[in-house]
Amino acid sequence: MNSMTNTLTFTVPLSFEAHSLAQKCRQGISNQAKAEQVYLNTLALYAVDNYLRCMGFKTDWEESDSRDNVAMIIMDVADLTVKNIGKLECRPVFADADILQIPPEVWEDRVGYVAVQLDSTLKSANILGFTRDAVAEFPLNKLQSLSDFLLYLSELEVVESRQEEKLSSIVKIGQWLEGLVDSGWENIDKLLQPQQLGLAFKQEMSVTRGQAIDLGMQLDKLSLALVVKITSEPHSEEVDILIQVHPMGEITLPEGVKLIISDESGETILEATSRDEDNWIQKEFSAELREKFKITITFGDSILTKDFEV
Repeated sequence: MNSMTNTLTFTVPLSFEAHSLAQKCRQGISNQAKAEQVYLNTLALYAVDNYLRCMGFKTDWEESDSRDNVAMIIMDVADLTVKNIGKLECRPVFADADILQIPPEVWEDRVGYVAVQLDSTLKSANILGFTRDAVAEFPLNKLQSLSDFLLYLSELEVVESRQEEKLSSIVKIGQWLEGLVDSGWENIDKLLQPQQLGLAFKQEMSVTRGQAIDLGMQLDKLSLALVVKITSEPHSEEVDILIQVHPMGEITLPEGVKLIISDESGETILEATSRDEDNWIQKEFSAELREKFKITITFGDSILTKDFEV
């Protein structure tokens, strides 16, 4: 942790716009102390918002509790939502202060606490530094620097981006019953030969889609079709799911193709392995709406995993 001694700060002029916004936020608050608190909190927020936008971060002040009239009155709140990162608490301090005070009502749902030093004339604000510690009082000389602050936000942004990518890769088969089929999943008659369709699906189906997958390197590549069938009874919170793996361009699978169904934590629930001359392998199970699971297909040293949500 870096000391704030001899480290750079960032100064934001508190313009007419800043004071107009602060005045607007405190309008209608009869309690003088609360009105002053809201006014100063708004100036601190304005300063941090300007600083972050200068640094290339996207903010959404309108989605913050600090723009909620009720929240401002009943709590000492000065949060700023930073897109793809989370909420920062922007706390005003004056030049003679040596402690950053953090009220208990903002100890949760915050990625950090920023100290904003307001000058006595309220014409400018200095962004001093930040802490991740949710405590009642934090020494200003122990704040982490602004360079650490920007690095921390960038790391959070990367983590959030990866989580969003993972969520976007989840195949939401529960929506298939509503006609919303994920991109890349086709009608199985485009993937399988007519004789394979007859062997695999003799009964009527609700929604069935397939996706071509390749396992192995170019010379030893094995082309397979992953087929998912989902069936649901009206008003039921459960669906029946059939998972099949078929060869593409062939009638039978090579020996040793493995299909693994696991829960969200990765624990194996079902497993099937192809034998010599198997036309396909399959597993069937039931799942509740919004339940998540994984499908893993392996052959030799090659492995492919897909995430699903009912």
